[in-house]
Amino acid sequence: MKFGLSTGTFYIYPLRTVFRWARQASFDTVELVVNPEVIARGGAAVRRVAEEEGMPIGSVHPTVVRLPGWWERRGGMERTIPLAMETGAGTMVMHTPRSESLDAGEGLAFRQLVERWQPHLAASGNGLRLAVENKAVRSALDRRFALTPVERLRAFADRHDLDLVLDTMHAGSAGVDLVYASKVFDGRLAEVHLSDMGGHVPLGNWRLAQDLWSQHRFPGAGKLALEEMVAALAAAGFEGTVVLEVNPVAARIWWPAAARRRLDRAMAWLRRAAAGGAGPG
Repeated sequence: MKFGLSTGTFYIYPLRTVFRWARQASFDTVELVVNPEVIARGGAAVRRVAEEEGMPIGSVHPTVVRLPGWWERRGGMERTIPLAMETGAGTMVMHTPRSESLDAGEGLAFRQLVERWQPHLAASGNGLRLAVENKAVRSALDRRFALTPVERLRAFADRHDLDLVLDTMHAGSAGVDLVYASKVFDGRLAEVHLSDMGGHVPLGNWRLAQDLWSQHRFPGAGKLALEEMVAALAAAGFEGTVVLEVNPVAARIWWPAAARRRLDRAMAWLRRAAAGGAGPG
């Protein structure tokens, strides 16, 4: 099992800084989230910066900000996948469509994207694999989407030879047991996006506080059974990557010293959990 850090947590920081912090905190790899610096430099140049900092890019994640031409739901994957190939990453993260059918609208566009790129990637010999992430559930409509149930997502991955990404916060929001989800994805699980949810929230009666603090928290800050899941993956010999993916507020991005300390504590938690006993967060 490897441990990675999502650069999305520090989206506004220079990549070299984030790569260095990841190395100093003893992460094995990073998940590169596309941002303006990534676009301006290009995949090959970002790869060189990562190599200079001694931090491999294990995976690439689409932009989390609606950057023109790069937004995943507006055709941005046609640019993001080639960029990922340039970085030398092994995994390209994708998100399920907001569609009840894979034969019309956004669902059809998603399926056709997969069908178009799979043979190209296989023929390229680059080693990049497409991996689809399970969806968060924030409304009744989200539950009706074609690939929201983890069982259906697994069946789709089998049909198209895709890898899978288990996002723990997304699973928690859907009420899916994490160990169960990891078993459903077993054999195709490339990454786990690890974060907590729920728990005590400062100014919890304020809706914005709930949105900022209660989702994508550091492990141990919320209510999810993250320790049990990580220990189960370690016991099963999981060879993929557990990627720490927490929100910028939780990381205290406005205070670099505090952010660095939190990364160190998170890495210590991950190593204890993998050894079978993380204890309190």
